[in-house]
Amino acid sequence: MVELSFRSQTYAVTGISIACLLTLWMLSSSNTRVALVPETVKIVPDQHRDVLYQQLPKDKNLCSSDDFNQGKWVHQSIGLESQNVDGINNFVGYHCNWDFPHRCYRRQEPATEFNRSRSIIDYTWQPDSCMVLPYQARDFSKHLSENPLLLVGDSITQLMFESMWCLLGQDLTSQNKDTQLSGGDTSMWVSQLVHRDLEYQDPAKITVAYIRSDYLVKLDDFSLIKPNEGEGYQIGVGSNFPWVHAIPRFKYIMINTGPHWHPDLKWGPNKDRKELLQAFKKGMSKVFDYLKQNVKADQRVWVRSTPYGHAKCSQYTSPSSHIVTPTGQQGEYEWDMFEQFDFVWKDMIEKEKDERFHFFNVSISNYRGDAHSQPDSDCLHTCLPGPVDDWNKFFYHQIVKLVNNA
Repeated sequence: MVELSFRSQTYAVTGISIACLLTLWMLSSSNTRVALVPETVKIVPDQHRDVLYQQLPKDKNLCSSDDFNQGKWVHQSIGLESQNVDGINNFVGYHCNWDFPHRCYRRQEPATEFNRSRSIIDYTWQPDSCMVLPYQARDFSKHLSENPLLLVGDSITQLMFESMWCLLGQDLTSQNKDTQLSGGDTSMWVSQLVHRDLEYQDPAKITVAYIRSDYLVKLDDFSLIKPNEGEGYQIGVGSNFPWVHAIPRFKYIMINTGPHWHPDLKWGPNKDRKELLQAFKKGMSKVFDYLKQNVKADQRVWVRSTPYGHAKCSQYTSPSSHIVTPTGQQGEYEWDMFEQFDFVWKDMIEKEKDERFHFFNVSISNYRGDAHSQPDSDCLHTCLPGPVDDWNKFFYHQIVKLVNNA
């Protein structure tokens, strides 16, 4: 090895420096722009980049709505940090800020409710042949703060709202200001959540909202109810508030109806299921026609399926290996009609082939006769935590796919 003298080293360094400067001058003066090192990777400022944007796995089959529901409930041995309410909250990631009626694990009576609730979350849903993206609650709440969600439907949709509040409660809080979401209708109530970062910025800001509308239409004439117009005829107890006036304020809309539809003389003289189904089709066609005319190109609407009830649900202590289909017998109401109601919407959406509209299948709950809220007095609603949390986590999966054009 030949060691260079100090003068030789100086000449060498100087020569290299001059060559580098000449190269940079030539590149900068040419027609082709060459980015320097700090610009070789395009960095999108955080405030302009969706928090859900990510590189999705290309070697995995990401679940579609129908694929997701093909699978089974798998037992998992969970270990709670403590055998109490806080232990369950920590395990499932709950930050509930309200005492919802279906939070079964908080009940003092019967004394077995805590253990029953723990056994409900002993099972996790496993799709047969597709992958669900890992749920990221805080990313989801941040995304919804910029792309708000409206949930519309009966008390099962309210259950979905309550589950979402618990799952996102670290960041979302009740919006107690007047946001005018009722359209000036003083006879209705609206449940609203706002991201804590926005709570004091804009008094009208909403992140997630729920409007109760058991039928989605006025049963008198299948019209879309306007604020201060009245709820119209109803079958049984419930609420049928106006909702379509709120659509322009939301990026995402999730709707459902079904459990409150029953045979009635309003549908025809026979008061039978055939007349009921025809009435349902007519009403939902009116809703879909309205949505097609009024939903903007960048908005997205999901129509959720309706899960079955399970008669005498105290007999179930674990998920069923197969779906137990209602038979239509006394005590099962019209649970056997739910699938037909679902297909009214599914068929319309698939026939339309409009990217604004999607069917959201939650038939994973049809295996969970063990998860109902109050065996045997309430065998339709399910406990929180429970299968409805899986709906919301899968909804996150669908939103991530949407953001990333997957």
